Amino acid sequence: MVSRREFLKVSAATGTAAFMATRARFLQRVLAQQGTPLPGSSIPQFINPLPLLSVAGGPMETILAGTDEITLTMQEFQANILTPGFVLPSGQTYDGTWVWGYRAGNLPTNPAGTYIGPVFVTARGTPTQIKFVNQLTANNILWREWTDQTLHWADPLNDGQNACMMDIVPGQLPTGYCADHYVGSIPAVPHLHGGEQPPEIDGGPEQWFTADGSHVGSAYYSKDGLAPKNYCIFRYPNVQEAAPLWFHDHLLGGTRLNVYAGLAGAYVLTDPTTPLPAGLHPVGLQQGTGGPVDYLIPLVLQDRMFDTNGQLFFPNMGINPEHPFWVPEFVGDTIVVNGVAWPFLNVEPRRYRFLLINGSNARAYELFLVNPVTKAMGPPIWQIVTDGGYLDAPVKIDPNLKPLDKLRSLPGERAGIIVDCAGYEGQTLLVRNTGRTPYPKGEAPTGSTLGQIMLIRVGTTSTFTPDKSYDPASGIPLRSPLIRLVDPAAGTLAAGVSPSVKRQLTLNEVENPEPITVGEVEYPGGPLEVLVNNTKWNGKHEVNGEMVSRDDFT
Repeated sequence: MVSRREFLKVSAATGTAAFMATRARFLQRVLAQQGTPLPGSSIPQFINPLPLLSVAGGPMETILAGTDEITLTMQEFQANILTPGFVLPSGQTYDGTWVWGYRAGNLPTNPAGTYIGPVFVTARGTPTQIKFVNQLTANNILWREWTDQTLHWADPLNDGQNACMMDIVPGQLPTGYCADHYVGSIPAVPHLHGGEQPPEIDGGPEQWFTADGSHVGSAYYSKDGLAPKNYCIFRYPNVQEAAPLWFHDHLLGGTRLNVYAGLAGAYVLTDPTTPLPAGLHPVGLQQGTGGPVDYLIPLVLQDRMFDTNGQLFFPNMGINPEHPFWVPEFVGDTIVVNGVAWPFLNVEPRRYRFLLINGSNARAYELFLVNPVTKAMGPPIWQIVTDGGYLDAPVKIDPNLKPLDKLRSLPGERAGIIVDCAGYEGQTLLVRNTGRTPYPKGEAPTGSTLGQIMLIRVGTTSTFTPDKSYDPASGIPLRSPLIRLVDPAAGTLAAGVSPSVKRQLTLNEVENPEPITVGEVEYPGGPLEVLVNNTKWNGKHEVNGEMVSRDDFT
């Protein structure tokens, strides 16, 4: 029996090559166009600079949102994820990877410096209206080879009826078009992750729309009307307090594919009415009051796989026969930051502010800084922001004091941090990762690939001497104290708080626990679906072998 953990390990290391061989007979009529997986260990590291915001001279589009509508197009293009000029095992010279991305301006000259972005800077109380236009194609990217029509997914060719899913026979291979990849117009829908907004503009899984405008999901919405089209207009109210948000695709049954292909950007919500301590700017650090602003540096962490042609590789040899191309969880063998594999960042010996976003499909990270030569721990990480906004005061994360004290980040999480490089003049610091996959008891990253994120090279001189930016070590509060409903130390309700309703929520994972043999092919089995309170997405619950509504029983 192949366990889930073992399958994930093999998937990351070999692209499921062994398992692909056992599937050859069934897949002869559904030929996969993906090349041979390229081991992450063969990809050059620390050659390319970290992509920065365009306001800081980098390739990552930065948009200061106002009251005017902003148009973003979802497009297919090339980006330099690997090192330009790298000679691939296929003998080709690397000249870019085909990806998808959001673009505010015209399509950049191929290859682009990054597929990540844009980064919006918005203000609380001022709505941001965005027109998302779906112009996605799959002329070069191998997205179609990754799709599986047997899942609960958008299913545009059947008007969202999920026809294949309804015909699934557990433990048996699908037949007809259900055994093929999707061939229609590409569906997508944006979602502002962490935003407080009405459900109509939340980018729910049923709000998708296709690139040709012919089909939309049952919950499709656009501010200018509900008639099917290849775009949606969402007007985000920006009513919550300042927080680091991000946006990405949210396609029903295809989020894992569309985000993997590159559809992700950042959305920094500021609050002009909330005072910050001197030296701290809404989008960076500032040299005192009214001094120069040093813009924050995004760090969008993702893991990827590539084939020997330098193109994105996504394992698509399913572990359950009823879902021939679906791999329940993806973990790659190449770390990509801001759309570049294992980049480096040159800094000065002073303070820097970073915005960390875990944009990986399933990988968790545990981060800290270390000198790779001396093995001495680098500067501590000071966390000042979480998903919900500013902390009351900075929190010091320092493995020098506590060996297990690391910055932990699970998929979708954000963190605002400050790192002070003063005192590390001339040193090279490695951003290390010890996060296990699956988290927290899976495999620990080994070798020089998954355990390494990027290099930070510290110069010997500083533009700002002395550094007058906000010093987190000062302990100066970041905000007025939060009103807490729960005692953070004891985990109990705070004094004077009485719940009016108590609810219990459980997540139940259903899986094929044993290998399944169909014909001459053995499938290792694995997760099939996740239920909330043992209830499906449609509110149905199994009672005595029959599916009934939760409202039909007590």
